[in-house]
Amino acid sequence: MKVADVMSKRVVKVTGITMLPEVAQKMADENIGVVPVEDGQRLVGIVTDRDIALRAVAKRSIDVPVKDVMTPNPVKVASSTTVGEAIRTMLQHKVRRLLVTEHDKLVGLVSLEDLLEGGEEAELMSALKQLHKETRHG
Repeated sequence: MKVADVMSKRVVKVTGITMLPEVAQKMADENIGVVPVEDGQRLVGIVTDRDIALRAVAKRSIDVPVKDVMTPNPVKVASSTTVGEAIRTMLQHKVRRLLVTEHDKLVGLVSLEDLLEGGEEAELMSALKQLHKETRHG
């Protein structure tokens, strides 16, 4: 099974100059915890509810553009990536969400929960066995 089969195709995006309160409001309105950041058609970052809490609210600095708190160079996978490969990527990078691209264009977002719910048992077991093997030998 491929990431394209389980990803969310509806993705709320912002630009780097979008102010943080507006991003937080979009998250609340859409009931989401992550928003990709683009510069034109180019993906430049990602901002999560955790980024907002730790990099802005905790520092009492919320009236800033999202580029000041986003994580640059987010982890991404191609839509043709298998569920098992995507899970290994998440574990390797210690993330729970991946941006999904086709020809360097953002086409979706996939969460760990999406992968676990949509993945085939054999593929999930294969990913876990591979991870176990990598952690024992590397």
